[in-house]
Amino acid sequence: MNKLLNLLVYSTIHLILGIKHRLTDPRRWSMLSSYIDYNFLKYHGVDVEFGSVKLIGFPIIKKARNSKIAIGKGVTLVSHSKGNPAGINHPVILATLLEGATITIGNGCGFSGSTICSACSIDIGDLSGFGANAAAYDTDFHSIKDFRTPSDGISMAVSKPIKIGKSVWIGANALILKGVQIEDNCTVGAGAIVRTNISAGTVYRGDIP
Repeated sequence: MNKLLNLLVYSTIHLILGIKHRLTDPRRWSMLSSYIDYNFLKYHGVDVEFGSVKLIGFPIIKKARNSKIAIGKGVTLVSHSKGNPAGINHPVILATLLEGATITIGNGCGFSGSTICSACSIDIGDLSGFGANAAAYDTDFHSIKDFRTPSDGISMAVSKPIKIGKSVWIGANALILKGVQIEDNCTVGAGAIVRTNISAGTVYRGDIP
């Protein structure tokens, strides 16, 4: 009787541990996670290939009519602090604000709690990344004489394209303003405010003394 009971207990434990292992194996959930991420982005009108973007938390996507948001392969969007120990103030925000506006993100890029707002064009090259809470705005959002909400006054604001090259690192809390072009292999320091173009290979500290 004891032998049979021991066999039953052993078999039950073995079954439970087997089920736990199968359920917690990340490989079993990778396809489901890719499916959820892909469909979330496609639902919000993002041009993306299946399995090409990894989401840690869900970003905020705002897409104006007849605008475009395109994301390349191997891109990670971190919208929760569990994905970045530096701390995320808010989810990644990708927003096109006017018809015809574009956001184009190349392959192998990474963003953590970043904000990218485009009224005309923001182009980010391959292997570039934004540190925690960094942002890029190609617009002033409203004129200095009209303080209506962006959805009402954005068409009256000054807007100029932003272009960020390949292998560019934008440090935490940095801000890229309208009209800026950053060439390849640049580093922008944490907290910097970028108002002017940056030539290739430069380490830019901006307004930091």
